[in-house]
Amino acid sequence: MPDSEIADITRTIDELRSREDIREVLYRYARGIDRKDAEEVKRSFWPDSRVNFGIYQGSGQEFASLIGGWFTDGGVDITAHLIGNIIIVLNGDIASTESYLHAAHRVRRGGETIDCFVGARYQDRFERRNNEWKIAERVLIYDWFREYPDTGEFAAGSAMGFSAANSVVGKSGPDASHLFAQALARAP
Repeated sequence: MPDSEIADITRTIDELRSREDIREVLYRYARGIDRKDAEEVKRSFWPDSRVNFGIYQGSGQEFASLIGGWFTDGGVDITAHLIGNIIIVLNGDIASTESYLHAAHRVRRGGETIDCFVGARYQDRFERRNNEWKIAERVLIYDWFREYPDTGEFAAGSAMGFSAANSVVGKSGPDASHLFAQALARAP
């Protein structure tokens, strides 16, 4: 096989691996936010990273340390962040990404509980350092939100029949997914 073909194959493998590594960072970040796992969120950012979420501007590492307390103190009981429509533009050891975010939050406010849904986009600059991709800069662009009176409680059960009495129910922080979290910790 000619050297040029080997070089093309090597570049393609590097590009595919880079894209998958970047997606993994995005997904682990979302999981870390939902589990209120500051260490998981911190692993997504370089120590010198910068984020702009409008309500918070500063270090990605500092944001990771603060978010669990903000959720707890702000009455955010449950979150679910779903990442999709990920576009990745690679340029050597720099990548520009845009990913769509749909997030659901159960929030206590003024003695009531509401469900808040947010549609947004993360625009990120990733950097590869020592063969590892992490977020160097992040901007959160809010596209829409909706708020509704609390629409369900597991203790009462759902119209479909599942409830806290007969189902495994997730929650922010450690929950039944701890075995999966242990597997993540062992992953290379």
